[in-house]
Amino acid sequence: MHVSQLAGGHRRDRLITLIGVLKLVKALVLVAAAVSVLASLHSGVRDWLKQLAEGSGRELVTHSIASLTSYGPHRVEAIAFGLFLYAALFMVEGIGLLRGKLWAEWLTLIITASFIPLEVYEVIHKESAMKAAVLVVNILIVIYLIARRIHASHQHGIKGWLRDRFT
Repeated sequence: MHVSQLAGGHRRDRLITLIGVLKLVKALVLVAAAVSVLASLHSGVRDWLKQLAEGSGRELVTHSIASLTSYGPHRVEAIAFGLFLYAALFMVEGIGLLRGKLWAEWLTLIITASFIPLEVYEVIHKESAMKAAVLVVNILIVIYLIARRIHASHQHGIKGWLRDRFT
């Protein structure tokens, strides 16, 4: 395991840091997406998006933009709100992981594992290389976090875990 020394004598795993950074990057992408969705409420932006969709030649882009520009303002706001919530969740995970918090590892493990069935469905039914890559990365993250928890429990045992929590 690759470990770096931090100020104050704390040790941190580089992979946990990488996962934390990935979560923060995902959060930024989702915030940008939410802002873009909200911008689509402006009629000038809607017209520009429709022109972009018509000339893109890409079915996914055309379909996505056509769907977005056909929604009413309340639906668009709900989509943006959902994106902001999802971004906030990624930010909590990322910041917690970067700060070396055990709860962040558990939160990341549970949330990442809970989306794997949906990601498998998406890969099977939409056959996207990007979706498959995201699925593989998320499976590896879950396996790694489970291995860390197993290693920690074997290293410290239940007595060590209780001592760390209650003394």
